[in-house]
Amino acid sequence: MHNTSPRLIALDWGTSALRAWLLADDARIVDARQRGSGLLNVTAGADAQTRARDYATAFADICADWLQDYPGLPAIACGMVGSAQGWREAGYLTVPTALVIDAQSMTPVPHEHGILHLIPGLRVEHDGTGNPADVMRGEETQLIGIMEMLDQPAGEQLIVLPGTHTKWVKISDRQVISFSTAMTGELYGLLMHHGILARTATAGTADAAFARGLDADRSRGLSSALFGARALVLEDQLEAAALADYVSGLLIADEVAHLLPENLGEQRIILCGNPALCRRYESALARHNVRPAASVTEEAAARGLWTVAVDAGLLSPADPNAQRIEEVS
Repeated sequence: MHNTSPRLIALDWGTSALRAWLLADDARIVDARQRGSGLLNVTAGADAQTRARDYATAFADICADWLQDYPGLPAIACGMVGSAQGWREAGYLTVPTALVIDAQSMTPVPHEHGILHLIPGLRVEHDGTGNPADVMRGEETQLIGIMEMLDQPAGEQLIVLPGTHTKWVKISDRQVISFSTAMTGELYGLLMHHGILARTATAGTADAAFARGLDADRSRGLSSALFGARALVLEDQLEAAALADYVSGLLIADEVAHLLPENLGEQRIILCGNPALCRRYESALARHNVRPAASVTEEAAARGLWTVAVDAGLLSPADPNAQRIEEVS
């Protein structure tokens, strides 16, 4: 019988939200919570001392009872909490790099009940040959979790992590070779909450409009196509309630067209993220005759946090009979 006693407090502390898990053996979730206390809501341009106080308050707010009920439990966090605007800067590992985080790579942050260990992000350095610099925080931990959950983690993978800042990550035999970021989610939020499109749209959902956006002509550029969405509404060729989904289709189609390699070779595509958003990316990929080998839930972050804690010696290894996902044949 599996041990369900809590062994780890694990946090994915991002830009807009904070997710926390109380984990038992094999990253089994005993309890889970979410707050809107992401970086944007915690820091608000505060100085370092004020940020530290506010982060400590947010940390206590989400898991004070865990800390009191299970004293001495190790705590670990990934994401923007380790950024320059976070609780404390946790640095970066430079790719290419193996998906292994050791104790020396993490940044300890003292709190009232012990130490919170911050996981470093990953960075691509500008090499002077046209490859742009790039960074990630939090997704590296998701990648570690994905590798643990796949039944065939060896070989070449192209992992797509849809979200506010979507990551396209090339992995070979558990090494991150390179990655690129698209601000698709953030652009969508800005467009649909500010500016002229926000004033044109009304509430509603329309899957057909999303598909129409995927297939829309973007030959004059994405910016032109986006303004054209407003014109469609004004000319009664698109319902105002369908505008948001149409714009989503435009943005995702443009991202996939630019970041999907022309020749995948032996790479298998893995999607990881919100299931509804992943389905949208599946539809966009289908336009290029590409089918993902697997789709992994956002709980990969919890699995990754557990794995890092074990690798770093914060706790002993778990039962080897971890739940795995099967790839689509």
